[in-house]
Amino acid sequence: MMPTLTSHLPVPRPSYTQARENLVRAIPPKLLCLLACGGIDCRYEGPECWKLNQQVIRGLFSSWVTDDIIAMARPSNRLIEKYNIIEQFRRLNVKSIINMQLPGEHAHCGPALDPESGFTYSPQIFMENDIYFYNFGMPDFGVSSLGRLIDGVKVLAFAVREGRVAIHCHAGLGRTGVLIACYLIYTLRISPSEAVHYVRIKRPRSIQTRSQISQVFDFARLLGTQLVQYPDLSLRHGTPFTLQHYLNRQALLLHGQEARTLRHTPKVVYLLCMRLTCLALGLPAPPEVIAELDRRSALKTLSRTVRETLVAKQYLPLMRDSHKSSWGDSGSISSWDEPLGFLERKRDVLLDKRSYSDSDLSKIIVKEAQF
Repeated sequence: MMPTLTSHLPVPRPSYTQARENLVRAIPPKLLCLLACGGIDCRYEGPECWKLNQQVIRGLFSSWVTDDIIAMARPSNRLIEKYNIIEQFRRLNVKSIINMQLPGEHAHCGPALDPESGFTYSPQIFMENDIYFYNFGMPDFGVSSLGRLIDGVKVLAFAVREGRVAIHCHAGLGRTGVLIACYLIYTLRISPSEAVHYVRIKRPRSIQTRSQISQVFDFARLLGTQLVQYPDLSLRHGTPFTLQHYLNRQALLLHGQEARTLRHTPKVVYLLCMRLTCLALGLPAPPEVIAELDRRSALKTLSRTVRETLVAKQYLPLMRDSHKSSWGDSGSISSWDEPLGFLERKRDVLLDKRSYSDSDLSKIIVKEAQF
């Protein structure tokens, strides 16, 4: 069980049938490349099969998923040189590339693999041009452990702060979509259904198999358990909720320098003390508080974009008072002046929070995702 922001979304379904999934797993890799991808003429190994509006990065099957994240098919040494992809990255302010492949995979699709890296390109090409390279390999059509996925999401969250990010697997659909959907859950606290549907709108046919959809839901459930960050009166007869419990949960949610700085300190206490100190001394707001406000403002903008996209595609109901609505309104289709409006608004406030107590969770409508 986990809290969901919206109960109106249909549970996403896999784009592959069970029979096709079983067949893909049973076929030897070389034969799979020939039958499913086209071998040396694989449609994902160049621009020939794609329209210009399907090539955010010219020469690659690629799409914007958010203003900061590009999902794309894998590049190759040949394509990097022919289409000057490094210069395209510079022009678009792409500062990082995340590779979701395992070395040696799809060796019979397109050009030969780079002998040193095991991929179709040398990561050194990007690193020599001040573009960060990260590899979080995941089996094709499959998933990795939740722990490794969390690490990948945190790295993506860090990379987005540095600039735009390009993510690829082979086609830039299955594994790439999983990472982006989990990132949206992690940063926006949206439901797994919302995340999957949004990614599929921006990058059609993403998140293909049952196991990939299940992992997105498993990630959301794990994250949901860590959002209970404050003690509740109902816990007074059970296991104590200690400072260490709080810090353990906070550690899962934070990343980078912030995680290192706040290893022994609750974030809410740290920011409050910083702000109160500045107020007492008559100083302007500290950089940490300003950075947090800027981050939340950016996330609110992204939240609005996700919601408007889902509404436009009729995955979410359109609010009659749309000018008053915010992301927190997504759980309610009632007008503000209708009966029970107060209870709806109270629930909306809870849904818009970034962390929850146990009593909060009991007030939010929960729904168990079933496949």
